[in-house]
Amino acid sequence: MKSIKPLSLIFIIISLLGYIFLYYGIDRTEFFSLIISVFILGLIYFYWLKNKSLTVKMILVIGVLFRVVLLFDTPNFSDDFYRFAWDGKLQTQGINPYLQTPTQLVAENTDFKVEETHDLYLNLNSKEYFTVYPPVNQSFFALAELASNGSIYQTVIWMKVIILLFEIGLFYILFLILKRLKLPETLSQIYFLNPLVIIELTGNVHFEGVMLFFLMLGLLMVLRNKIWLTGIALGLAVSVKLIPLLILPLFLPLLGWKKSTKLYVALGITFILTLLPFITTELIDNFSQSVNLYFQTFEFNASVYYLLKEISYITIGYKSSLLGMLIPLFVFCFEMYLVIKLYKESKVGEVPFKLFIQKAAVLLFIYYMLATTVHPWYVINLVVLSVFLNSRVYLLWSLTVFLSYFAYSSYILNFAPDQDFHQYNWYYFIIALEYLALVFFVIFERRKSNQNLKINL
Repeated sequence: MKSIKPLSLIFIIISLLGYIFLYYGIDRTEFFSLIISVFILGLIYFYWLKNKSLTVKMILVIGVLFRVVLLFDTPNFSDDFYRFAWDGKLQTQGINPYLQTPTQLVAENTDFKVEETHDLYLNLNSKEYFTVYPPVNQSFFALAELASNGSIYQTVIWMKVIILLFEIGLFYILFLILKRLKLPETLSQIYFLNPLVIIELTGNVHFEGVMLFFLMLGLLMVLRNKIWLTGIALGLAVSVKLIPLLILPLFLPLLGWKKSTKLYVALGITFILTLLPFITTELIDNFSQSVNLYFQTFEFNASVYYLLKEISYITIGYKSSLLGMLIPLFVFCFEMYLVIKLYKESKVGEVPFKLFIQKAAVLLFIYYMLATTVHPWYVINLVVLSVFLNSRVYLLWSLTVFLSYFAYSSYILNFAPDQDFHQYNWYYFIIALEYLALVFFVIFERRKSNQNLKINL
């Protein structure tokens, strides 16, 4: 095994201490400490990307080490894990998590073991909303709860272990795809050593890593011309997080109607099978209600949407309801444009893998630029696609997106009216910095190669 250079060893130690300090030494209210720590971790990350001094084994060991040190505490930058634990606890008590909001459940269900969930309930951030997490995700919540013996702390640790195991699996899948494409396997470090990925997945217990495991497994099966398995893998991905639904139409020009139909049928059957344990007449209505409320009510780290909303207030005095219709319509039209463009740029029966990845990344990027809510961990979906692209734009965004944590800073707690970051002008200034930097990266990035990677099916 290739030995680690002294400078790389020093950077590994600094990064390790940085993750420990970031996770155990500060919380999300300490904005400048957070940003400085991320900046240092980011500099080291880009050093490794530029110098290519690490082997695949080194990348795996270092990446796992950085994640393992974050296993032993509950997240300090996100409280979503309380809802994960809540949904898991409901299932272990035989209660369908899709049928009632936490508030309804506590008020109406006399059989519910309130004494076991009192502290959990108090910490929930969306007590009045039905759960928005798909069925496979729910299964992992229940599995962690069963393994924890009722302890919230242990439930979180088990969820972290699940995410870590899937991330190791994802690393191996990326390795196989890169090998098949005859690309350097060390490009896997783009994902596996990324600070945002490490902090938000194993650290803050977000299941994007599990979803990406199934998504990339599906892409690997595409390259191997195993369409039914592709559909099954993508169905499981959608059953963890819904975002892969956005890129499904892009398979049509790449696979043709016959193979695409197989893929969609396999995906649909897989998703329905995962949904069966939870299926009721109220499920679809409750789930769609929460999804709609999420997009209409929650606003966080938006860009174009904030501008359009402000224009609406200036011109007509209130937020136009048209925004809720025009933005999805634009995303749909843009996706149809990409599908047509792919039909023109590719041949059926031949998968220009890099072209597909480029279009998928652009589609997700446009979607996030127009979205009402862009949590930092959403950008991880662009980071994993960057493994196969020459672009560094999304990697830079994976660092600047931490500026959005200003919404939870002590400045908001101390100076914002009602502690509402939307009523504090400095919040918009910080978000503007994030997106102005991103626009700058997009405009001035120099692409090194435009060659399409084509794989014969």
